[in-house]
Amino acid sequence: MESIVLIGFMGAGKTTISKALAKTLNVQVVDMDDVLVERIGQPINDYFEEYGETSFRKHETTLLKEALKEESIIATGGGVILQKENQQVLSDKLVVYLKADANILVKRIREDQVNVRPLAIKNDDGDLKRLFFSREKLYEKLAKVIIDTTKKKPIEIVSEIIQQVGL
Repeated sequence: MESIVLIGFMGAGKTTISKALAKTLNVQVVDMDDVLVERIGQPINDYFEEYGETSFRKHETTLLKEALKEESIIATGGGVILQKENQQVLSDKLVVYLKADANILVKRIREDQVNVRPLAIKNDDGDLKRLFFSREKLYEKLAKVIIDTTKKKPIEIVSEIIQQVGL
């Protein structure tokens, strides 16, 4: 099995689905945000503030390339698709876009007390929606499979991914 890369906006369910999918398929999970926090030694929002987004994105690209060398389920950060290099790296990979309605995404982001997202701190709901819509075409372009997570339970999403990718 090749790695399955989950992409999508903040709040789409990448972390939750990656863990459930990895458990179902009995493979390792790489949650890029968790690994990056470990590597950079501080929360992502603090790193963004201190070193900037460009520096963070370099770490992200390095990790993406490393993670793809092993059989795993990879939960990317929402902005991984912004870098041209990452787009090229992902162009021939098994990429699953977890899509959801913009209003649902914003609601999930605001209700999540565990994952504080740098872009959610400094942007209001309208800004977050605009950010989502600005990325949506890229997510769709890179995806081999698109799964709408808006009204589905994690188990339904995992089943749909397995069915769509033919596992």
